[in-house]
Amino acid sequence: MTLSNFDWTDKTSVKWFIMLRTGHEGPYSLESLIQRKIAPEMKVWAEGLTSAVTLKVAVENSRKIVHMVSEEDEIPPLPPLPQAEVEEEIVPPIPEIETQERPTENLAIPDHSLKIRLGLALGILLVLVLGLKEWVKSQQHFSINRAPGMGTELFQKISNDFKFEAWGKKIFFKEYVPADMSHIWLVTSSFQTCQVDASFSSVKGKLLAGSDEKVSFKTSSQIKNHVVEFSNFDFTSGNKITPGLYEMNLKATNCEWDGLDAKLGNFFKSPEPVYITRMKVVLYHKGSVEFNTILDKLIRKKLDSEMKNQNQEELFWQDLQQKLQTLLAMTLQIEQLLLEFVEKSPENFKNNLKFTVDKYTKNFGSTLTEFVVQNEKYFNDLEKSELPNMSKKRSYEAVIRITSKNIGLESMKIIEQLQSWKNPSGADLGRMESRIKKQFDALKNSLNQRIIQLTEDRTK
Repeated sequence: MTLSNFDWTDKTSVKWFIMLRTGHEGPYSLESLIQRKIAPEMKVWAEGLTSAVTLKVAVENSRKIVHMVSEEDEIPPLPPLPQAEVEEEIVPPIPEIETQERPTENLAIPDHSLKIRLGLALGILLVLVLGLKEWVKSQQHFSINRAPGMGTELFQKISNDFKFEAWGKKIFFKEYVPADMSHIWLVTSSFQTCQVDASFSSVKGKLLAGSDEKVSFKTSSQIKNHVVEFSNFDFTSGNKITPGLYEMNLKATNCEWDGLDAKLGNFFKSPEPVYITRMKVVLYHKGSVEFNTILDKLIRKKLDSEMKNQNQEELFWQDLQQKLQTLLAMTLQIEQLLLEFVEKSPENFKNNLKFTVDKYTKNFGSTLTEFVVQNEKYFNDLEKSELPNMSKKRSYEAVIRITSKNIGLESMKIIEQLQSWKNPSGADLGRMESRIKKQFDALKNSLNQRIIQLTEDRTK
């Protein structure tokens, strides 16, 4: 039967099938197909058609059936439906039928498949972004590997000293050495890899040695997993590393983020390719506080020994100059600690402030007090000696005592001001930075003037 002479069913009879690539679906009435809002171009088929037609054609040619089928009539089985190739068959033109055409505007059925695919893609993208974000967050921790030669106690100290601060943390090193001085480890909380070249030169009078000597050497390595391990040393003065205070000149080059997690945490923004610094470091396995205590005892021991064999007057001036230089070094270290704090982002202000105050108290608070007490005891013992002009020399005891107290007082004023702030702005921290520089410049200038004056008094 052809399309032109096929007796079209009415819309309520159940004789229509939807043609799909994977098979057919139905039967449905023509009216239910319209209500399902399927695409007008979807292929449908009914018994009696030699090929499938579009839903639109079926609707436009629908009318009452010519003859009715009795309920008792047995409907013969449906012949096999046309397969996928039916969709490619060209439907012959349909002759015009004199029946009134129904408007088809309401039959236009939007294709939701594109929206569904876009929604699915956006959903998958959102899941990936959130999953990636959680993964990066899960990597926010600081840990290093224990290197050969690094004792358990030292490894634990490093782990306690360093915590995760930020993915974009700038490089700043803290030095560690074993008791045998065979290695130098510089540790940073920055997530970077760099080539590192460094030179070390001992500060005069700051070595834990029986006699003054000069130690200087060069070395190089790479930052790996937050650690620079120096184990090969090219000595230019001396032949071994003596525990003491050194000036370190360091240059890190070819810096990149260490791993995909650091790259993602920094949104693939490149770090500074070069880092250069000059700073004083204590190479002593028990730390800087213990070093200063032992150095002070060593200085006094040297003084006691040399006073028996050398001119007591010369030893006095040497010791006095060393004390003023020690105060100058402590002033520089406290200034650096406070400036590092105010340069940090204000978002984590309270935690950073607590860390800074704890570090100040541990490294400098009690040390300054002990420095004043020991200095007064030294001058009391000195008065029992036979040194001339003790009244003039005694005035330097007051200089050291007052200067030590001023360093502690100015430091605590700044810390108390910071502790009174709740949510400081970047501008507040900028003004505090200027204040720190101004006040500590005054302290340093005063100490330098005292050192110059000491030189003049020493020659008289």
